[in-house]
Amino acid sequence: MARQSAPGRGTRVLVDETPTVPKSGKPWWRGMAVTGAIFLALVILAVFMRLSGGGSGSTSDGSPDSQSQTAPAERDTTGGDTKSTAKKLVNGVPVGYTHNQAGAVQAAVNYQVARSSAAYFTDDKARHATLAAMMTSQALDRQIRNDDTGMQQVLTSLGVTSGSEDELVARGAAMGTRVTTYTDQVATVEVWMTGLIGVTDSNAPMPVSASWTTYTLTLQWQSGDWKLSAITSVNGPTPLDAGSDSPTSVDEFRTADREFNAPPYVG
Repeated sequence: MARQSAPGRGTRVLVDETPTVPKSGKPWWRGMAVTGAIFLALVILAVFMRLSGGGSGSTSDGSPDSQSQTAPAERDTTGGDTKSTAKKLVNGVPVGYTHNQAGAVQAAVNYQVARSSAAYFTDDKARHATLAAMMTSQALDRQIRNDDTGMQQVLTSLGVTSGSEDELVARGAAMGTRVTTYTDQVATVEVWMTGLIGVTDSNAPMPVSASWTTYTLTLQWQSGDWKLSAITSVNGPTPLDAGSDSPTSVDEFRTADREFNAPPYVG
């Protein structure tokens, strides 16, 4: 007999069966509060993406972007080589990918997922160890500086202190990938991600909010593995939120964050 999900758990549907009918008597300030929270969320996400990207059309060694060197790769409709899985974990990050296009795609997804955890935001040592496992030797120091600055600004904007780090919710999952260029030495992979960021504290300046971002990750084949040399990002594509205007309570988010495991790595 299939196990029944507990009430209130699991993934919420994006579209209701019945259109929502606005209720009369809604306080005039409610819409302004929601708008303010959304504006703050956009500011925080913009700061994070600007400072954590670290790339602007060139690889870490100063060479031109691979997009100007190779023709766009053909779309892979088969899902790639399912045997191209990472061989081991280094500092909790899957590494050791196969030397082909599917291996580059899996590396790109796993590396960005690794940069989306709460510990990555709050723990300097964990963040540096994560980057050491995934970056090229030329790009490592630059990315550490960028992400240290970006994470601190995000935490400050969220009102996170050393005493409230456990209340931070930060998760990311890939919605899709696209290979724009590929050679045996350099690959450029776009990863469309959805994420959650916020604090489970009713007094926090921003509640847990969703983000939609497309990351462009440039990978180089270095020391027998795919390593990141540059990261850039843009907002979206962002779907319409067709749910109710009442977000999940802080207590429910706190419980869900502690009871649901983070999404698994690819492969």
